[in-house]
Amino acid sequence: MRRCAGLVSIGHWLIFSLICCFPAFCQDIAVGTWRTHFSYRNARIVQITDSKVFCAVEHGFFSRDLTTGETRKLSKIDGLSDVQVTAMAYASSLNILIIGYESGVIDLISDDQIIGIKDIATSNLKRAKRINDIVVSGTNAYIASGFGVVVVNLNSKEITKNFLQIGNGGSDVIVEELVIRNDSLFVLTAGGIQSGKLSDNLLDFNNWTRFSNTSSFDQLSFTSQGLFANDASNLIRYGGGKWTDTGIALPAGSSPLFKVNNKLYTASSNTIYEFNDNGFDVVLNNSAITAINDITISSNGNLLVADGHLGLVDAEANGLSPDGPPSDEFSRVKVIGENMYAFNAPSPDTYNGSQTVEGYSLFSEGLWSDQIIGNFTNISDVTTFNGIEYFTSIGDGLYINGIGIVSDIPNSATSLDTILTGIETGGSLYVSGYGEQSFHTLDVSGRWTSYDGSEVFSNKLDQVLVSRLEVLWLLSSTGSITVFDPDEKLSDLINTSDGLPSSISNFTISVEDNAWIGTSRGPVLFPDASFIFSNAEVVLPTFENRVLFEDEQINAILTDGGNRVWFGTNRGLWVFDKNTSEQLALFNASNSPLPSDVIVKLAYNGRSGEIFIATDKGLVSYRSASSIGTPSHSNVMVFPNPVRPEYQGQVGISGLVNNAAVKITDINGSLVKELRANGGSVSWDLLNANGSRVVTGIYYLFSASSEGEETFIGKIAVIR
Repeated sequence: MRRCAGLVSIGHWLIFSLICCFPAFCQDIAVGTWRTHFSYRNARIVQITDSKVFCAVEHGFFSRDLTTGETRKLSKIDGLSDVQVTAMAYASSLNILIIGYESGVIDLISDDQIIGIKDIATSNLKRAKRINDIVVSGTNAYIASGFGVVVVNLNSKEITKNFLQIGNGGSDVIVEELVIRNDSLFVLTAGGIQSGKLSDNLLDFNNWTRFSNTSSFDQLSFTSQGLFANDASNLIRYGGGKWTDTGIALPAGSSPLFKVNNKLYTASSNTIYEFNDNGFDVVLNNSAITAINDITISSNGNLLVADGHLGLVDAEANGLSPDGPPSDEFSRVKVIGENMYAFNAPSPDTYNGSQTVEGYSLFSEGLWSDQIIGNFTNISDVTTFNGIEYFTSIGDGLYINGIGIVSDIPNSATSLDTILTGIETGGSLYVSGYGEQSFHTLDVSGRWTSYDGSEVFSNKLDQVLVSRLEVLWLLSSTGSITVFDPDEKLSDLINTSDGLPSSISNFTISVEDNAWIGTSRGPVLFPDASFIFSNAEVVLPTFENRVLFEDEQINAILTDGGNRVWFGTNRGLWVFDKNTSEQLALFNASNSPLPSDVIVKLAYNGRSGEIFIATDKGLVSYRSASSIGTPSHSNVMVFPNPVRPEYQGQVGISGLVNNAAVKITDINGSLVKELRANGGSVSWDLLNANGSRVVTGIYYLFSASSEGEETFIGKIAVIR
């Protein structure tokens, strides 16, 4: 008894001492893990179950507990098979939620277990595989898809039947919707409505009845009030083997039909109507709700709406969705300190003065929030200079926090400097833009200087980066780069005539001061970005004796604190060492939580090592085992610490001196593992030098700079 009590007290002392040794960093995720950052505003489908409501947005998915109100974001990280949910249904007798995706994948969710059915998605069928509708009958789920109907047995969790080529003469049909009425299956196709008895062989197209004059129908719904269709603005009812106009006009014209609690509903953009035998009654009218896509009603009578602008809301338009950015598309993503900024500015090339995008999105301490700057829209970039935030705008100029909007930059030759595209900080503040004077600088004394387009070779500059010795790299909209040293009055233009394989779309400068350029035909490296005027050597990176990504579009490039290079392509996210001699990782939609292979933009949190990855289907992030190193150990963090029995990932250690040598020992001083930091971070896989899992105990962390002058000692607790 005493021994056990002693162990407990030691454990409590250990945890307390570790909390004292290492600062808490609760918003971090573990090294090697992911999190999603989807928008939850464009709600498409809502489905209620016994205890929860599930909502599908454009690329995301979440649940909300009907009792506690707790929301939970669900994604591939949690076991979902894909993104872009297109249909949902609930089998209440089996407590199974069925969801279908754009790709044709079907997921069955029950008791926190997810079973994916990928037969359709992986089939050789050349037609669209999108899941359009799902109806449950007994233990079967009938699935409407781009090539017909499939039947999933919910007990065996497998496809048992497929009705293909059921159109006229055995032709292929896209089934948009389906319902089961008594003993018959009704399907809505582009050619109209057809039905077949479930007891017949529906694999044979001859066993289907096709209804003439129904090709204009675009909705189908079966409730206790009857089987209905929507023909333009008219409500059509089925009976006696034929479809008949009820004489009742849909109040919102050609509007959707919803089945809720076995009753028929329809909706306009902000009004919901319930059907009775004589027409429709208004059950909700709320001007704050502007884009009704789906509705449901909970067991206690609460109306829930999937709104295309607000997300999931109740009847009073109170938001019920989790936090997230307003959109899954971004003009720029950028990290400053621990904060992630996401912008949705219009393109400066197409800006005509009429586009207005309010505010920006901020991800801070693990949560997303909307930020609005009064009378300042179309925000394009942000930086800090002398402790003050500066924002640029496409159309509204410059915003200086604490001062206000500047539409006419001092000392510029033009009266308006409003189309500003990018901003960066070095020894001075640097601003790029469109106009006669397309580049501006602000020094520490507060003096502005503006430069004509002729001085920087372009009147349309999109971005500015600063090298270690303050040489400026300016990306133009025409796909060239201007290198510019205003102090030395040096400038040069880099484009295809300088050996680049194609026009430039993006670039970055590494912590070792190397300029990596992304083009439509692969990456290019300029060593020593600060000495570009004396050494403009163009290097085409190679890997395994071949030009790396030759003739392939590079959408984004990022270098981390360990000088590893991350390439965003249309085939996923690739990670190489700084010499591209070793491929360290490849992340794509098949082997990771990435929602798509198409990587659009990248941003890097140099303190935590988290990589923010914008794809064409939304934003996710991955915590890498790297960070920006410093000359000394600073605010060293170990996460998680203590390591609990259920944890299966890696331990991340950040805040180390740059490229530190790290040794892990047990409490007796025996060497367990030697590691090398990537910049200011390193990860430990909880294995010893022999590849075996370490046992419960206290482990010491020894970190030192390459010269041994800068050292740090810490502790890690492992509980098995």
